[in-house]
Amino acid sequence: MNTLGYLAAVWLLAGCAHSPEPTFFALSARPGTAQPSARGIKIELRRTTLPGYLDRSQIVRRATAEQLELAGDERWGAPLDEMVGATLAEDLAQRLPSSVVYTDGGAISAPPDVRVEVQLFRFERVASGQVELLAEVAVHSGAAPESRTQRFALQTKPASGRTSEVVSALSQLLGQLSEGIAAMIARQGVMSGGYGRDGSRASRTR
Repeated sequence: MNTLGYLAAVWLLAGCAHSPEPTFFALSARPGTAQPSARGIKIELRRTTLPGYLDRSQIVRRATAEQLELAGDERWGAPLDEMVGATLAEDLAQRLPSSVVYTDGGAISAPPDVRVEVQLFRFERVASGQVELLAEVAVHSGAAPESRTQRFALQTKPASGRTSEVVSALSQLLGQLSEGIAAMIARQGVMSGGYGRDGSRASRTR
């Protein structure tokens, strides 16, 4: 076979080859213990901030402290920050059943009594095989003169290195984070009537 014929054959084989179909994954809420809170308070969960290396469709693993691995055919089913926010909101609603929890990007736009901000610094499987979540959380309410902030460092060992198990472990850590956030809200002593529509603190109702 001459060179042109060989190249044509390679081109035809490449054209017939197909990339693997991507597999999509989603986070899910985890059941938790209900905590006491003021009845009827509205909690707005602000959009979660992610580190830039996690803001992509591929699922990221940390090979070493400095090296990242991307799973090309294993992807998130939606933008990760949106999934984290929606999952946290569902987790919080289970733990604060007498409250109304919604995200700032959702359809509900009622003035909140509490605003929760979450910044994730780490949310992946690391080189040791552990799955880690490192986050800073701020809780603001009109009922308290000062905001409450807390840092969370959580980790767990997935059942295996399979992506489905890693995603399940990440969901578990979000459930643990929501328990910490619920406790922060309870300690804040929140009452209804926290914020006005413009974001200013409203007067407390009795």
